[in-house]
Amino acid sequence: MALEAWFDTPLPYLPDALRERIVQEFFPMPWDKLSAEQRRSVALQLDYQHDPAMENDRQDWWDFFQRMDAVKAQITDWNAVATPTADELALKEKRLAELQRELARMDAQVRHARGDYFPQRELNDAKDEAPVAAPTQAVRYIAYPKAMHQLAARLGATPEELAAWVFWGPGQGGIAAYVNANELDPPPRFHYGFGGNDDYVSPLMATWFSEEEIAHFSPTERYITGEALIQRWKDKPGLQAEAFILAKIRESRLQDIHPGFGGTRGTFQEHDDFPPLTSGLFMVSQVEQVEAEDFAKPVDRGQTSTPIQQPINDSAEDIVGHGGPSAATQPNAIFLAMENLLASELTMAFVGDRGESGLGANNMLEISARGETRRIALAGLNLVDRRRGCLNSQGVILLGMAHKKTLTRTDQNARKMSRLRDVFRVHLGINKDPFEAYRKGRGWVPHFRISDKRGAADARAKREAERRTESFEDLTERGNSFANSGRSERPFNDDDDDAASAWLRENDPDARA
Repeated sequence: MALEAWFDTPLPYLPDALRERIVQEFFPMPWDKLSAEQRRSVALQLDYQHDPAMENDRQDWWDFFQRMDAVKAQITDWNAVATPTADELALKEKRLAELQRELARMDAQVRHARGDYFPQRELNDAKDEAPVAAPTQAVRYIAYPKAMHQLAARLGATPEELAAWVFWGPGQGGIAAYVNANELDPPPRFHYGFGGNDDYVSPLMATWFSEEEIAHFSPTERYITGEALIQRWKDKPGLQAEAFILAKIRESRLQDIHPGFGGTRGTFQEHDDFPPLTSGLFMVSQVEQVEAEDFAKPVDRGQTSTPIQQPINDSAEDIVGHGGPSAATQPNAIFLAMENLLASELTMAFVGDRGESGLGANNMLEISARGETRRIALAGLNLVDRRRGCLNSQGVILLGMAHKKTLTRTDQNARKMSRLRDVFRVHLGINKDPFEAYRKGRGWVPHFRISDKRGAADARAKREAERRTESFEDLTERGNSFANSGRSERPFNDDDDDAASAWLRENDPDARA
């Protein structure tokens, strides 16, 4: 296959001949809008559709869909038939029932064959690459009550704890939740949006879970609510539990998590619109570490503790980087302490879930410098518009840079860039300009490296969904919507109406206000 080594390569970096061929044959599906697996899927399906050896197979499917259209037409005709007598009504209902059953069988045949739309191909040059996955047995989904019952019985889990696992997602030791699994296959992922109210359990009532994942889920971290933690420590002699928890948060030894906001007023004390400390979720491993280091003897957990029925593996290192769990709450302190830190030493990435509804509450900015890596809540970097639950102007510009958008110079955009410089100065200690001077045709180019890795946590769920391979027609339909969306992926120039400016207008809350 000519594209075998190029599926991970952005369109502008492909050889000229391949790029021209892709633009022509993949239209209207933009190459850069597809994942590597989707690109491979489309290429294989295009090969299938033009392979002379598969002519009979293609003809069989053509005839099949012709018959399917004929059945649909008969259903339409019978629905329009007048039935003045009881016998005629009975005949009509009988014939419609037969046609509906036949159509249902044909629909089932299409769904069953969907993942096998192109034949297995031998890999070229004996590359050590796995073949395209064959379709597997359909995933079984169970509703929230059944999933919660199983987790409670097997792990002693609470609804709040499940919310924490859903918040992190499978890529960070959590679990995937879905919506409308009773009617959609595959169902869309459920994501917590940013903001809303303090209640993060109620949204779970509409969720579904993979039955197999629930049966085999082994949490890497357990969680306890802020309210339960206060109860756990309140009887310790001379200890004011809430004040002590706030002190440990300031010391970066406890992390308060809230699925709807990312954190609570325990971290963002200056923001009254954030939820209270009692609604937060705390890692049991961090709680136990504080108890071991600060208390004279182990605390009797009583009935308020999250039941633990297996050893807890401290996996926070995987979440926050080299600094371990103690850097999770105020991680920017490590960068502020670095002497003469330059923007060119930074590597940044937007991480977390990529929800269809917009900004996800677990979206963070992963920052690395001088061998240290931290994940910082976007709100903690002043990149969020809390009223609207979306990125603010400087956050949108930073995300745009991750997508290689070139910003046109205007007085308004210059002011936004000034606020973005303040973010680097105040929160990261970058005193020199983190951007090159504006140049026509290039805009403000960052001295640091930045990318958008949101959605990486969905990799396993995405692979599961793509085993039931999206058909060429599905992707073409989606490609048409991309083609009509007005969001161009071409190189950007400095025109007032270029794609970068349009993208900023669509995403900037100031522009929408």
